[in-house]
Amino acid sequence: MSKCSFCGSEVESLRIVNLDLRICPRCYSIYFPCNQTFAFYGGLSDKTRELWLNDLNKKNVQDPPCENPKCIDHGEPLVKGKLPHYGFDGYVTTCCETFHMPPSTVKQLLQWSLDIKAAPQAKEGKHHFFFIHWIDSLVNKLFGEKPVEEDPLDYIQYNRTLRKFFE
Repeated sequence: MSKCSFCGSEVESLRIVNLDLRICPRCYSIYFPCNQTFAFYGGLSDKTRELWLNDLNKKNVQDPPCENPKCIDHGEPLVKGKLPHYGFDGYVTTCCETFHMPPSTVKQLLQWSLDIKAAPQAKEGKHHFFFIHWIDSLVNKLFGEKPVEEDPLDYIQYNRTLRKFFE
């Protein structure tokens, strides 16, 4: 097993769709290959990212004190710089292409990915979307059905992968 670059604890490996993620159960730092940038964005459901961010905020997770973080795989020193593909300030490897993200960077990445999804869509097609929702609400009123606020299926990915770290 690998040791966390930031707190020295054993990390756990998770496979979520196409994302090979390692997470520290003590400080909540994460590690994944830089070539899986889009797997982090596209492989994790919006609900998973939302619940993950909420749990980090509820626990008031802070970065562990660390003077000389080193690569989780090679032991080479990490340097301060811009994270590839994201442009956030963070720790960058000099030996390989692996993201090393302490909790503050994880929270920034999760918030950024949720903000991207919440950005307003192009104006084309909006009226069709509204029309479909209007018809759906009309049918629900006619048959006395209430709209489902939360879909239990949205929680499956989070419950099977990340929930155990926050309990």
